[in-house]
Amino acid sequence: MTATTEKISFREKFCYGLGDASLNIFMGFTMMFLTIFYTDVFKLNPAVMGTLFLAVRFIDAISDPLCGMISDRTKSRMGRYRPWLLFASVPYGLSCAALFFCPELSETGKVIYAYATYIFLTLSVTCVMVPYVSLLGAVSDDSDERISINTIRFPLNKIAFLFCSLFVPGLLAMFDNEVLGYRTVMSGIGIACIIMVLLCFFNTKERVYTPIDNSINFLTQVKMLFKNDQALIMYAGQLLVMIVNTLKFGAAAYFVKYVLTIDADTVQYILSLFLTTGSVAGIIAPIAANAMLKAGLIKRTPLLVWSQVAAGVFMVLLGVIASDGVIVNVALFFLSLLAGEMIGILVWASVADCSDYQYYRDGARINGIISGGMLFATKLGLALGGALLGYILAFYDYDADAAAASGATADQLFAFSLLFAYLPAAFSFLAAFVFKFYKLEADVCEQYREQNLKQAEAKVEAQA
Repeated sequence: MTATTEKISFREKFCYGLGDASLNIFMGFTMMFLTIFYTDVFKLNPAVMGTLFLAVRFIDAISDPLCGMISDRTKSRMGRYRPWLLFASVPYGLSCAALFFCPELSETGKVIYAYATYIFLTLSVTCVMVPYVSLLGAVSDDSDERISINTIRFPLNKIAFLFCSLFVPGLLAMFDNEVLGYRTVMSGIGIACIIMVLLCFFNTKERVYTPIDNSINFLTQVKMLFKNDQALIMYAGQLLVMIVNTLKFGAAAYFVKYVLTIDADTVQYILSLFLTTGSVAGIIAPIAANAMLKAGLIKRTPLLVWSQVAAGVFMVLLGVIASDGVIVNVALFFLSLLAGEMIGILVWASVADCSDYQYYRDGARINGIISGGMLFATKLGLALGGALLGYILAFYDYDADAAAASGATADQLFAFSLLFAYLPAAFSFLAAFVFKFYKLEADVCEQYREQNLKQAEAKVEAQA
């Protein structure tokens, strides 16, 4: 293992963050637009949609860790992880446009097309984001420096989310033809994602090189991963947090459209206000979290726990007041996201920390597998959240045309509040409980880093 004390430049931190900004655009349109696109534009049955989101995760269960293992073994003059960003960037961007192309098909044809394009999307995301997450540990081996990188990375990805929430509803509203609108706008987003990934590739550098033990096969690495208690804790917490975010953002359009007592003509603008406010909270949250950690006001584990407790409380309050006032609803949504998003810099920095922990325990590096596991947990959370949306909407017999003609029923209004407020609150409280068991504080990570360097030097001496 090579070590580095080199401080990473702002430019490199910024360009590294652009890679995650591209992913957050994907996450943004998936959480905010894909659900209502499938039900209201593509006319996919909500239950079919829910099953789709779940079924594709079985592919991810294999593809994410497998991609991690392969990227760990990649050898090129460009590095171990960066080449993946170069070669997968174009399919990654094209998958965005394909998902929303919306061709005229029979009901069966729509199901087949939805499955094919969603699988294409998720595999493309895997080939970019698993190596991308692993790249952070190759840029720097300093845990605090990695958190510093994430302090720039996460505001950037929330700015990308802000772009989606601020401009996409307005851009879609400019088209009289919804299908043409989605095709045009999402194609533009796909091109933007390609550019951001390429900027990340050309402006980052792999400094930390850890020899990979090729004698450890895939199944052995997976078994080792399941013994890494700290990684499993972070996966479980991230999965729950992603369910929360998918429900909040996925149900926002239904909540604004049907629950709030507003004029129909203002729905898109109020929805944009909700989503934009949430994005602003996501920009502020990582900066505030990093400042609190650096000032010693709070440690990592308490921040993980109490941020989720606060987020859950605000969502419960939002559900209670429901349609009593747009400004109050927006303010509570903002506060819930401000609290909930504070953990982002810790969750993704923990991938490299959990890898150091694994090396300390077993003397083996499985960076890619750990990165793949985190991405799988993220996508599984998205899938479970999307499935809950689909199945609950189907259970309450939601039909877009019927609701537009005669309004939502009382039971459906309850379903929208359940999806937007009460279920996210419940999962936030559960995430807080899970995070209680995380123990990789800054001093512990530094201890593992020093011990790992000594182990690596001893191995080199023994081989000499």
